[in-house]
Amino acid sequence: MIIKFIFSIVIIVCCSMLGGIYANTYTSRTKLLSQLLVSLQMLETEIIYSATPLPLLLTNIGRKSKPEIGNIFIKASEILLKKEGLTFNFMWSKIVDSEGQKTGLFDEDLELLKQLGNNLGTTDIDNQVKHIRLIMEEVRRNYQEAIIAENKNVKLYKQLGLLAGFAIAIILF
Repeated sequence: MIIKFIFSIVIIVCCSMLGGIYANTYTSRTKLLSQLLVSLQMLETEIIYSATPLPLLLTNIGRKSKPEIGNIFIKASEILLKKEGLTFNFMWSKIVDSEGQKTGLFDEDLELLKQLGNNLGTTDIDNQVKHIRLIMEEVRRNYQEAIIAENKNVKLYKQLGLLAGFAIAIILF
């Protein structure tokens, strides 16, 4: 009897933890989008007010940003400094694909980041700033949607995990 009770508690706790882990994907996406907005704002400011070369600019942004987002900028800077002959757009797209999968960003967020590589370093300052601002607006919209999804789904998945644990425990015993 005691073993069944302990086993039931373990099942309930594990299912609750799984629900919490799944709920955290919504929370982490919201935080990452907020960090991405800050990084894009820093990028815009650096482009407007300094004449810093692109590799150094990306390194500065990467170091000032949170690691999940900053790694993308730092990797891009490292590859630019190697001078491998790749176009920035191609290289940026590959880095966003590889580093972006390590974050909690959704595919639509990563596509926005890829679009940043289209004009960055290839057009004049005004066009780069316009493009960054356009991407920032899209990220803001995704951020607002992420907040709504977080508010709706975090509580849902935590409760769903708990209830699933109770259901499994009841069915087994």
